[in-house]
Amino acid sequence: MLENVSPKVVHKLMAAEGYLELGMPIQALEALSAVDEAGPLEAMRLYLIGECYLRQERYNEAIEPLHQAARLFPVMESRKAWSLLSECFRQGGYHELAEVALLTAEAVEEIEATCEVLRVPREKFPRWEWMEHSSRMTGSSGTDWRTLPRIAR
Repeated sequence: MLENVSPKVVHKLMAAEGYLELGMPIQALEALSAVDEAGPLEAMRLYLIGECYLRQERYNEAIEPLHQAARLFPVMESRKAWSLLSECFRQGGYHELAEVALLTAEAVEEIEATCEVLRVPREKFPRWEWMEHSSRMTGSSGTDWRTLPRIAR
């Protein structure tokens, strides 16, 4: 997917991130303005533009690119965009919209946490103890379910 992205686009996005880390949102915005078509990195480009405006306290200008970025990012990567969008709505006086964006960010965070739990290897969970007890259905008391008699089909 990223093989279709120009190295110049990647360079400009990385430069913009660097400028933002250095607290230079004007220079970051200049680097981003040189990007015409970001292809699959469009969500990142829009997110960075929104962050540039936010850092310059241009909240109303930050809303549109952040909203587009939040919708373009895959769900699991959209939390930061929703959080910044909430901040811009709040600073712009749109308190109800700020609450909705914040709730969306929190929902994404909850989804992330749930997925992390599901990714934990089974060895991290305690073994089920119910298999060690006698079964009323079979009358067996084996500890390994694979040794129980199979039901014919």
